[in-house]
Amino acid sequence: MIKGIALVARKPGMSEADFHRHWREVHGPLGLRIAALRRYVQSHRKALPVPGFEQVPYDGLAEIWLDDLAAMDAFHTDPTYLEGARADEPNFLDMDKLQFLATTERVMFEEIEVRQDTRLTKAVFLLRRKPGMSVAEFQDYWVKGHAPQIPRDMGVLRYVQCHQIPETYARGEPPYDGVAELSFADDDAFLAYWTSPRIIEIFSADAPRFLDGARCTAFLVDEYRARW
Repeated sequence: MIKGIALVARKPGMSEADFHRHWREVHGPLGLRIAALRRYVQSHRKALPVPGFEQVPYDGLAEIWLDDLAAMDAFHTDPTYLEGARADEPNFLDMDKLQFLATTERVMFEEIEVRQDTRLTKAVFLLRRKPGMSVAEFQDYWVKGHAPQIPRDMGVLRYVQCHQIPETYARGEPPYDGVAELSFADDDAFLAYWTSPRIIEIFSADAPRFLDGARCTAFLVDEYRARW
């Protein structure tokens, strides 16, 4: 299964409230018409910033699951997409800022069963590997070196890594090498985690080993699971 991630920002002059309403109520039903989508989730950025990442260029991300890379390539020429969701994108998106990732999803751990209507706060981290590190080295360290350091006793209910598919680099360098998703019961649970001395120590020591910190960003989102 392939997970496509579209990084989206609202068009200039559009309010945040109008953007999120249009995305959910107008654009969402158009996406549901696309039969090839196995799952479809809208992750709407919350007003509360992640400490250390107060300036974020995106208002959310759209996540779509398809069978394979061929299905993902076909998606972009699907008449249902082109005549529906694609035609609607300029009505609420800044098309110059639209970015797309093609990833494979790895669920590192899951403490609860996430249903379509489960309410969670999700922290999204957009990651770039450090200069001089290969894609293979980055992905290997992220899984084997970094992931085991994420505590399972500090409120993280679900931890997912989304790895940019290696063969897609032949088409050009993506804006990010991966997306980390950490889900919590609520905003307070995330803030308690992120600002704890234990987590600050872990990330301060480990992030420079595999990340280009100046090119990473993070934000909190509410998930609207349109198809789950």
